[in-house]
Amino acid sequence: MESTGSNVHASILERIQRRQEALEERSQQRRQEREEQGGLSGSAAADHFLNTFRELHTALKTRIEAAESVPSDELTEYLDDLVKGVQELQDVLNDSSRHLASFQQKKAQKAVDDASAQVQAAVATLQPKKKFGFGRKKPAGGAKSAAPPKEPSSNSALDALDGLADRQFFGFKDESGCTLTLSPEELSGRQLNLQNLVECRVEALGSPGTLQAAGLDRCTVLVGPLARSAFIKDCRHCTFVLSGQQMRIHNTQDSNLYIHVTGAAIIEGCQGVRVAPYNLSYPALDQHFLTVGLDRTINRWDQLDDFDWLNENEASPNWSVIPEGERRGDWLS
Repeated sequence: MESTGSNVHASILERIQRRQEALEERSQQRRQEREEQGGLSGSAAADHFLNTFRELHTALKTRIEAAESVPSDELTEYLDDLVKGVQELQDVLNDSSRHLASFQQKKAQKAVDDASAQVQAAVATLQPKKKFGFGRKKPAGGAKSAAPPKEPSSNSALDALDGLADRQFFGFKDESGCTLTLSPEELSGRQLNLQNLVECRVEALGSPGTLQAAGLDRCTVLVGPLARSAFIKDCRHCTFVLSGQQMRIHNTQDSNLYIHVTGAAIIEGCQGVRVAPYNLSYPALDQHFLTVGLDRTINRWDQLDDFDWLNENEASPNWSVIPEGERRGDWLS
């Protein structure tokens, strides 16, 4: 029995190692593609994106359709990879957004959203349902840390499926009036999710891979350098202090963004957005910039592209620069 357990443990470790190597190789390929795109014309870069996106999307659809035939002992890893496939599609779109026309972006985003819905449906259909469960009480007041992702049960792959959705969500949701913190070790390379927060303060002083924020109201969000992109939607009266390669802000009103962006910052359906340079400061900031490979000499913080404003001869009325006398800088004091 002990030998069997050891073999199972070794097999799991080997699978984790293979998956990590595959993710690193994929990340390296995407970095190389971004560098190659930098030397392409706008139309050539758009064509390159469309071909890459089409291949990834087609492969993901095929894998979604095959999910029902996957053996139960492989299903957890299979569904986990489907979720990662959706995120890869979103990352590819975010990285190439500056090369695309508005209609191309919207069509690609719809494809990503549809694929995400199909994966969620597959998870909901294939994972076993609990007969009963115990809710978790929230701590009363004070600062909160994100709960670590759930680890699969050693009893069976089916037990592990029960917590798949929770394991994929890393961050905070459905909180009010809280200070929410994450350590650099927790954040490293991961997607940080913020959802349905009211009057919260988020301190994520590390090097996440990406940020997705939705449904925030009167919140302050302080984040270290992102390796890739930030996607913000449906936020009101918020302040974001962010840095990354790409930023997309949708349906957001009366919010301030202190940003460092090396690629493109795009807004759509927004009003009252104001911008200023990224000015967050903490001891490990320089190291985190090096970790994610973000160029500190390039910052297009004041070059937002408004998809709702087509008049090139006049500035968009939907965003403006925060006057220097009104800019904050004491974020952590």
